[in-house]
This record gives sequence, C-alpha cells and structure tokens, in this order.
Amino acid sequence: MPAIPSSAAPREFAGAELLRTRRMRLRGLRYHDVPALWQMGRDARVTGHLLDAPVSTLASAVALVEMANALYVRRPGLGLWCAEDAEGRFVGFFSLMPEPDADEVGIGCRLVPRAWGRGYALEGGAALCQHAFATLDLPYLVGVCAPENRAVPPLLARLGFAADGRTQQAGKPALRFVLARRDWRGIVPRRRALQGDPVT
Repeated sequence: MPAIPSSAAPREFAGAELLRTRRMRLRGLRYHDVPALWQMGRDARVTGHLLDAPVSTLASAVALVEMANALYVRRPGLGLWCAEDAEGRFVGFFSLMPEPDADEVGIGCRLVPRAWGRGYALEGGAALCQHAFATLDLPYLVGVCAPENRAVPPLLARLGFAADGRTQQAGKPALRFVLARRDWRGIVPRRRALQGDPVT
C-alpha cells in the first residue's frame, strides 16, 4: 500500500497548556498522545472499575483526541487534558466534561498505575476544582464512580464533595457526589473528610 503523503496526514493539535500544579502540567490532547492513551486503555488495572468504555483501540484513542479538541473550541475551559509529570512523562488525563443528560459538568481522572498512591489525583482534582469555580464560575461540579470503586469516594471527600445518592452512568449503576462553588475550600484534611456522611 502506498504511503500517505504528509500533506494528507492529520494536522497535529496544539496541545495548549491549561494549568500547572506543583508536580504536573495539564495540556490539551494531541495525536502524539495516542500510544500512551491506548496503552493505558488496555491495562485491566485501569479499566476494571470504569463506567464508560475503555480507550482500548488505536481508533478509540484517536477519536478521544479529536473529541477533546472539538470540545476545547465548543466549550472553552472544559475538556480532557493530558497530565505530564515534572519530567514530561505521561501520567494520565484529567477531565471536566459536560454531562449528557443535564446542564452539569463532571470531574474525572484516569491515571497510569505507576502514578497511583502518589497524590496526583488529589493534586490535579484540586486544580480543576479551582479552575471550574474561579475561572469558569461554574455553580457546582459532579463526580460519579462505580459502587465497587473504593478509591474515588475518599478522594472526592478530600476535595469537599458530598454524597448525593445513586444514579446511572453509561447504563451502569453509579454513586453520585456534588460540590457547590460556595462550599469549595480547597483540600479537606484527611481526618475531617473521613467524618463525612456515608453514601446512602
């Protein structure tokens, strides 16, 4: 099969930086990120408790990059962002995404296993909450997770989210959490977060 001329190849996206945290840089997704997204999407440790479909093929990774870049234009300030550590290595992605069935925005992250347990999710989540409330002036954020996912509820509690019952996401049962702009105070001390209301 003849090679595709370079002029016909898709034009790379800018990958503009959204923000920096103490240890990470969050920037727009690019085609350059497709291999890392695909590799993460094929790792059963990452996909075990996902509510939506994993990014398990090259085509789905490309589609994710293109969807994210369309959203950057349509809804500035929202989207999915590649997270890189201080050495420029892929850590995963963070997101502020419009929810499909309501005028709501959901927060999320997906990290590679080597980044687990190192506080990246809390650090990036706090930065996105600040961005959502201080820059975008959103009234509240929503977080959802699978009921069997034990890692997400304590993380959301540390960010100040309160349990808001049960819902469905992508046709699957899910726990729902909400954080109003007026209640955002930064990262909650671990002891106080553990005293929050249980999910009912």
